[in-house]
Amino acid sequence: MSSNLTETAQPMLSELACCIECGTPLRGRDRCPGCERAYETRDDITQAIGPLRGRNGIVANFYDGPGWVRFRKWERLFLTLQGGARWARMSILRHLSALDRSQARVLEVGIGDGENLGFLPRSWTVYGVDIARTQLLACRNRFPRMKGRLAWAEAERLPFPDATFDACYSIGGFTYYEDHAAALREMRRITRAAGPVVVADETPGLHRAGIGQLIGRPALDKFWLRQLGLDAEFVDMVLQYDVDLRALTDQVWPDAARRPIWNRLGYCLIHPDPERSPSTMSLS
Repeated sequence: MSSNLTETAQPMLSELACCIECGTPLRGRDRCPGCERAYETRDDITQAIGPLRGRNGIVANFYDGPGWVRFRKWERLFLTLQGGARWARMSILRHLSALDRSQARVLEVGIGDGENLGFLPRSWTVYGVDIARTQLLACRNRFPRMKGRLAWAEAERLPFPDATFDACYSIGGFTYYEDHAAALREMRRITRAAGPVVVADETPGLHRAGIGQLIGRPALDKFWLRQLGLDAEFVDMVLQYDVDLRALTDQVWPDAARRPIWNRLGYCLIHPDPERSPSTMSLS
């Protein structure tokens, strides 16, 4: 499939957006008519974010800095070992097949530089948010038709009214979101009731299989992770934090499906469970 997105008559993101503080629709304005919060559009990207805290701040610094550039080759090697980028990504994106329309409006949370865009049907209109502004700029540059369809925003505070999108997905990064429950609720909220929401990432706790952990020398794991290009602050976060996916989904998405991916090195959450909601359209 070509990585180019087709022209559609869909509105720009700023016309769809609402205020993250009071929920008032912006309708293309650069200031909320309800609470006066500013929403500048700069470099074709809507600014809808507050000060980043906790893990979101650490992750944004990593993807905005040189660490991601150094580490990316290892991500690509990982995907190659999973059968190639297309196979690895389509093992997740295929769950969007529950969409029942060809002209779908879709949101990617954590869009990065747009690696997934080339694997979606060309008739869909995709919008994206990310907490790393440099990645949004890279996405805009790679895919010119994404101009005006990107927002600098957090998953926990998506700047859209309820049921704005036909589907929503997030691939990578979810394990280290600051507030997982809030992010899942937000992705469900901005998606129409019958639309699929798909979240995938590496399996939490993989660091416990590191040689340093196994022999009681965790400093060894910290050393080799730093050699891969990860920032020191990012490495500390990885080695100190796990998310309990079972407890999380039981709390927020009890009717979601969970599927192993990437030879069980990753997971995919699908809401609602596709086995209870048969697909009527296939990705092509």
